[in-house]
Amino acid sequence: ERLQSELQPLHLEVKNESHGRKSDESHFHVLVVSKAFDGLKPLQRHRLVNGLFTAEDGSLKFHSLRITAKTPAMWEQDPSVSARPKCTGKDD
Repeated sequence: ERLQSELQPLHLEVKNESHGRKSDESHFHVLVVSKAFDGLKPLQRHRLVNGLFTAEDGSLKFHSLRITAKTPAMWEQDPSVSARPKCTGKDD
């Protein structure tokens, strides 16, 4: 809800990438395309999205958040998303 209201995304996907088990809910990927990212550097876009998922103390409610944040022009030019990295510590 907060992401929708603050970024008004043109495209949004949230995917549970928790070691292949949906019940785990520890690793997520957020793909968001928004005009709010126009003029922002990649790190600024990531910080903006990350801030929408953190508690007041700066903590996440889950272990990992992978972010793909693109402007509409970037998305139109290349709608691909890089593959998720392997997470150490488990059998993946």
